[in-house]
Amino acid sequence: MAVVGAGLIGTGQAEYLDVMLEGGHTYSFSVHPSEKSVDFDLHIYDQNGNLVAWDESTAADAYGVVTPIITGPFRIVVNAAEGMSTYQVEVVG
Repeated sequence: MAVVGAGLIGTGQAEYLDVMLEGGHTYSFSVHPSEKSVDFDLHIYDQNGNLVAWDESTAADAYGVVTPIITGPFRIVVNAAEGMSTYQVEVVG
């Protein structure tokens, strides 16, 4: 597991992380805020700007899984739907 980003965001704010993913591998992303009373969402976009995975649940943590067909850049977007907290984005893959 590797931390690919971290920060502090509050309601209505978003953070953007760009990562390079290798085709044919499965990657699991997770967002872990330090405050469990927040609602953070996760959106993952491919190199063409297509939304390929997301978690908009009301839970504090958010998760997504991506298996790219080709190697390329992906954008990870962490949104604070409600509350303010520090967070970490982790990837396994």
